[in-house]
Amino acid sequence: MPKIVLFGYSGSGKTALFYALTGRKEETYDPFAPKTGKGRYKDTTIDTLAEIHQAKKQVYPELDIFYFKGFPAASGFPARFFDVFFEMDMILCVVNNFDEVSDPQKDASSLLMELILYDTEKIQALLKKQEEGAAAITSQQAEILARALRLLDEERLLNELPDTDKTAIYGIQLLTVKKIFFYARGDRRSFAFPAGIPYLMQKETDNALFFPAVLKALSYITFYTVKGGIAQGWVIPAGCAAKQAAGRIHKDIEKGFIKAVAIPAKTLFEIGSWQAAKHSGALKTLGQHSLISDGDVVEFYFR
Repeated sequence: MPKIVLFGYSGSGKTALFYALTGRKEETYDPFAPKTGKGRYKDTTIDTLAEIHQAKKQVYPELDIFYFKGFPAASGFPARFFDVFFEMDMILCVVNNFDEVSDPQKDASSLLMELILYDTEKIQALLKKQEEGAAAITSQQAEILARALRLLDEERLLNELPDTDKTAIYGIQLLTVKKIFFYARGDRRSFAFPAGIPYLMQKETDNALFFPAVLKALSYITFYTVKGGIAQGWVIPAGCAAKQAAGRIHKDIEKGFIKAVAIPAKTLFEIGSWQAAKHSGALKTLGQHSLISDGDVVEFYFR
């Protein structure tokens, strides 16, 4: 299940966003202890599947949402504030665009610089120790970190590094290797978000738009199953093979995987039923290495 942390200055609207996503209406007063909640994406595809299959229950995909009390923009964030961020899949930067005195463009740039400066200082310290013979990093990692530092100097993010480089420095706690997303609460003014970073601006939080945008930025897709009277959605990384996707449901299904059959939900809805799709030859058979596509309705066969 993807983990997302809301990151923003005091008064940015994180509390309202957290409530809109999770239904938990509570504030946090300790900036180093997050509130957590489940953000449930009420995907209408699941409702239609339940109707077609007469399923008695719908189970919607969920994201883990973490929310911290912010610090004022003037003071910045202490290094230990970011301790939990390294467990996250996405850092979702929240900026205030709902009151007259806000400057969302300035806040967005400042939040990004908070992350860049943290990584810059961390890498500089590691490289200095490596030169002194005191750092527990390899020469290969030092070379990659030197390239990473040049990226940061250009105010670019480390998630631009090649996957091979990111794998080589995996375990070194850096922030900008994470997926970054900007969210503006309110629509009082138009402004330019930092270039190349996905974003969303909403007057009021609309989960039907929010969750798909975040999943896309995470490079996650959704597939669906109907079994035992339950219509359910599952989120997995894009490029996930059928056998791996089976493990998202249950490890026994992955272990005993034989095959899967799938059909795009849109095609299934046009045909009208699974049986009609089967008789018309619209179902595709997936082997263990076949890729699941976004929006597939899937049935798994296993020993």
